[in-house]
Amino acid sequence: MTRTGPTIPAKPTRRETGRDSPVLPVTHSAATSQLIIDIATSAAGERDLDQILHEALDRLQTVSPLTGGSIALIDGDELVIRAAVGPFADEAFGQRLHRGPSRSWNVIETLEPALIGDLHASGNIIRGARAREGIRSWLAVPIVRRGRAIGLVEIDSTEPDVFSARDLDLLQTIVRVLSGPIELADAAVAASRAQALRDAFIGVISHELRTPITTIYGLSKMLRQRHDSLGEEVRARAIEDVEAEADRLHRLVEDLLVLSRAEAGRVEIADEPLNIGRLLGRVVDIEAARLPDRRFVLEIDGELPLVGGEETYVEQVVRNLLTNAAKYSAVPAPILIQAEYAGDEVIVRVLDEGIGLAETDSARAFDLFYRSPNATRVAQGAGIGLFVCRQLIEAMGGRIWARPREGGGTEVGFGLPASPVADDGDVDGPEGQLA
Repeated sequence: MTRTGPTIPAKPTRRETGRDSPVLPVTHSAATSQLIIDIATSAAGERDLDQILHEALDRLQTVSPLTGGSIALIDGDELVIRAAVGPFADEAFGQRLHRGPSRSWNVIETLEPALIGDLHASGNIIRGARAREGIRSWLAVPIVRRGRAIGLVEIDSTEPDVFSARDLDLLQTIVRVLSGPIELADAAVAASRAQALRDAFIGVISHELRTPITTIYGLSKMLRQRHDSLGEEVRARAIEDVEAEADRLHRLVEDLLVLSRAEAGRVEIADEPLNIGRLLGRVVDIEAARLPDRRFVLEIDGELPLVGGEETYVEQVVRNLLTNAAKYSAVPAPILIQAEYAGDEVIVRVLDEGIGLAETDSARAFDLFYRSPNATRVAQGAGIGLFVCRQLIEAMGGRIWARPREGGGTEVGFGLPASPVADDGDVDGPEGQLA
């Protein structure tokens, strides 16, 4: 059952009746009018979507009794927090909430605002340790454009019963001002992203596919024409090379399929329960057979719960990570795969003792086409594998990261939410203000 806030009171709240003096309402009205003008002016002259959203929240703080707030936009079947302010902003920013029973999606789907005077007293829960303990009041308004919701603005406070009908009116006015610029800026971002992905797709097809195809064609032609004159060892090595290049081609085509779906704006994922421990064992066995000179060590810490996702795509991610670890580390150094249940997610880490990753490269490792200078010197690559991993993991509601290991090497890992088990049927939101 979805928890929603109580009906917003039509009569003035206790906080409003404290504003009976003739001076305060006029001052508040003047400040609010100036705020609306400032936001409208800023949004009209700014094409960067995230800048528009952050400036709106920054200015909103000057006239509202909020502790924090966020703006989330719809991306496929997810709400993605694109801007956040306040003490819980680091928990909120970038978080994704899949479509489903939740307060935030209820606001989106009904196009109706929600006001909850006291989250604790009403039994509503916000995930994120600090946000859960700190946030008491919550007010959310849908961003509506052409009759459909495109996002959500929420403000919150660490004090109960802070927001009133006046705050609701203010938030709805700001949303009306922002809806047009947000739609235009979002369309510009989507068009730019689609063009970049189209260019990437064409570039990979014209360059990265050529090498394995040329190798397979040349070796198969040699085997056909000179089979009887070749020694057994030469024939066996040629067949191994054909198999290796065919496998490389197969994996590249899999990545390109994800890339093409990302270009279309959506990577659709089936939500089915997965035994990730069993999946890891199977993939590690396959990679060990494919790379017999490498040592893969799988460590599973205790019993792992099921996770939600699509088995084929999780396998693709794990294969990509193991291939990278083998590519950028040397024999006989082992490749360690660890899995554990921590908090509310299953964590998988792939750790190597290879060339390592600079701190400055960690944030860019998952960008399309990005390859660190060290990686470029060590091995060839298209620069799309980790980008594809991020697309798939985030589409399954997870997170992914890359960082240097202490003492050398690289850790690349991901976390997937454990399949929820809730007696009352509620589905928690992500960390931060979405719920």
